[in-house]
Amino acid sequence: MKLVAWIIRIVLFALLFVLALRNTAEASLQLFFDMVWRAPLILILLAAFGLGIVAALAAVAPGLMRQRMEIARLRRSLGAVRAATATEPAPPSRQAPVPYNAIGPKV
Repeated sequence: MKLVAWIIRIVLFALLFVLALRNTAEASLQLFFDMVWRAPLILILLAAFGLGIVAALAAVAPGLMRQRMEIARLRRSLGAVRAATATEPAPPSRQAPVPYNAIGPKV
């Protein structure tokens, strides 16, 4: 399975590398306030991809932080409960009563 994953990675890298080599023509990006950025097309695409990654991480970060704080709070409360139950003796074990409408052999 690892071999298949590496083959897929190598093929994907080769395809992206060929794409980069074929898109080296100069392109201009019209920015705000009449600013123009002239660069190879693949560099502009790479910058757009990088900005997309940063925007996605910025959008996901608050939710992840909220989840981490909730997990930490739950772990603290679980530790407190375990510490409280470790000092108390265990209650005697009793079997639950069998309901009247139970089907099957009686235990």
